[in-house]
Amino acid sequence: MNLLKAVKRKTLVSEIAYYLLNLALVVILFVLSRTVGSPVAALALVVVSKWRVFAVRPRHWWSHVQANAVDIIVGLGIVSLMYLPQASLAAQSVAAIVYALWLLIIKPWSKRWQMTLQSAIALFIGTTALMSVSYEWPVLAVVAAMFVIGYSCSFHFLHSYDEDQTVLLSGIWGIVFAEVGWLMYGWNFSYALPGLSPIFVPQTTIILLLLSFVAERVYRSWHKNHSVTSSEVLAPVILSMSLIAVMLLFFNSVII
Repeated sequence: MNLLKAVKRKTLVSEIAYYLLNLALVVILFVLSRTVGSPVAALALVVVSKWRVFAVRPRHWWSHVQANAVDIIVGLGIVSLMYLPQASLAAQSVAAIVYALWLLIIKPWSKRWQMTLQSAIALFIGTTALMSVSYEWPVLAVVAAMFVIGYSCSFHFLHSYDEDQTVLLSGIWGIVFAEVGWLMYGWNFSYALPGLSPIFVPQTTIILLLLSFVAERVYRSWHKNHSVTSSEVLAPVILSMSLIAVMLLFFNSVII
């Protein structure tokens, strides 16, 4: 009985420590974004906060990196958005709140639909941040970063299905992201978020979200029926392609 009480007490203490440490991380990142001009320290802090990824034998490092890549992408993306030129207090505050919600509520989720949502959030934040800060980067660096985001989000999603070909399929989707990133590198139109200037949502992000939505519907149909059923994927395909066509033809208003 005493042992059970000790375990419960330890678990409670661990939970409290987890929440406090994560809240402290968010507060420190927010303070740094308001007081330090360079994002180097904040980015380094995010990376260091993931030290547990390497707190295992080296042969397990790669698997742990893959498992935690989505979390790392969100952290680095949030910091990048906080440090956008002339970032307003409102934008930095919203970014900090989003990161707190991610760390405390969303990140611990483990159900299939929840992991799908985590992948979508990482895709949105990661590509938005990348396309917002990479206007002076070499195109090769943008393509490589897009591949990493695509691979990581796909890996996280497929892992929830215990897919045997997770690495192969993730690599293929990473290539799709890399190709879209290359195509959109010189055509980076974006849409302003009201009250959160200078944060813009790039067309690249919206296109990749829609393509990923179609891919998720296709894979889900195949996983459930062992074949792709047109009745389950036709509507998402038509909707997504129509939205992309309308966006590209009529809503190219702000370029970054």
